[in-house]
Amino acid sequence: MPRRNIKGVLKRHTAELMEVPGVVGVAQGESQGRLCVRVFVVERNPEFLRRIPSALEGYPVQVEESGEFRALGT
Repeated sequence: MPRRNIKGVLKRHTAELMEVPGVVGVAQGESQGRLCVRVFVVERNPEFLRRIPSALEGYPVQVEESGEFRALGT
């Protein structure tokens, strides 16, 4: 069971996760009723997945293929 607040975990690890080529976002999520760290990637592939940890400070990490994030036009 994680002992640290997930917001603090995100604050400590977002910059390092965003440095991995192909990562386009990091957020708090939920998986099977538990809080998790959600990492959004352009394309999910085995080589890339080896660079993302399976857990951070006790929270599971879920990788989700999202494609590129783009701002909506107004």
